[in-house]
Amino acid sequence: MSRATGIDVSHWKPVKNWLELYDSGVRFVGVKATEGGSFIDPKLRYHRDEMRRHPFTLGIYYHFARSGPANRQAERLVDAVGALRDNERLCLDFEVLPIPGGGDANLDWITAFMRVLRHDVPDRRPIIYTSRRIWRMMGDPLWEMSGDVDLWAPRYNAQGVEPAMPRPWKDCGWSFWQWSDGAFPLHVTPGVGKCDANYFRGDDAALEEYAKLTGVV
Repeated sequence: MSRATGIDVSHWKPVKNWLELYDSGVRFVGVKATEGGSFIDPKLRYHRDEMRRHPFTLGIYYHFARSGPANRQAERLVDAVGALRDNERLCLDFEVLPIPGGGDANLDWITAFMRVLRHDVPDRRPIIYTSRRIWRMMGDPLWEMSGDVDLWAPRYNAQGVEPAMPRPWKDCGWSFWQWSDGAFPLHVTPGVGKCDANYFRGDDAALEEYAKLTGVV
């Protein structure tokens, strides 16, 4: 099956040559924007501005969740990135529980974060990066907003074994799949080096359709 390819980057693994990156076939780029209550990635503006100078199909800006009020962290993401282009989306990177040991409290945290994105950027679907392991740490709950939030899920392997789905996305499946961190399995991206590598659920044409402003279903 043909799938559109992408990467995600931060100041730890920045893009070095944008032409090489695009010419390699990469069509979407995830950019770390913010983390927790105060951190803004030092390469955010560089990645945002250079990505916009090249014809990538989709850009995704993500916030790494930490402890602290969810609404303030969501507002910081929106403010740090600034006005979005039509082919850009916002994402919550939910890899650690901001409220240790609290299943319902963490689900409420995610809901509060997404409500800010829905309010501030109402014309496009947000994305969440998370795994079944993290979801089960919360007690494996259902989530009323999952139908309006696309899933970006990790599973590192080169054999095509897809990610296990967190419960809310069991029927609809993933939209993005992070299949390598660059080191496992070994994958070198031209213009960057070893970095997170991803698939979109469809081919390049399907990604173009996805990137169009369709609002929240």
